[in-house]
Amino acid sequence: MKKTGQTYFCEICRQKVVVIEDGFGVLVCCGQEMKLVAEKSMMATWTSVHPKPKDGVIYVCKECGQKIGVVEVTTGILECCGQRMQRESDN
Repeated sequence: MKKTGQTYFCEICRQKVVVIEDGFGVLVCCGQEMKLVAEKSMMATWTSVHPKPKDGVIYVCKECGQKIGVVEVTTGILECCGQRMQRESDN
């Protein structure tokens, strides 16, 4: 299933991200898999009302190339493919 354009969130810290480039890795935050925001859920309504930040922080998985844009920044640590994701500017 393609993930590009989909929004995911962390149930612990409420960090929200949008997939910019698809990869095969599983998005993890606060040690657990991030949840997909369903199209007709309350979280989807909240996300559409609060627009994504322009030129926001982008993270990349060095293993699978998955790229995400952070919508709501929290203290959660983003992981993919079993390792910490890197800020795009850290290349």
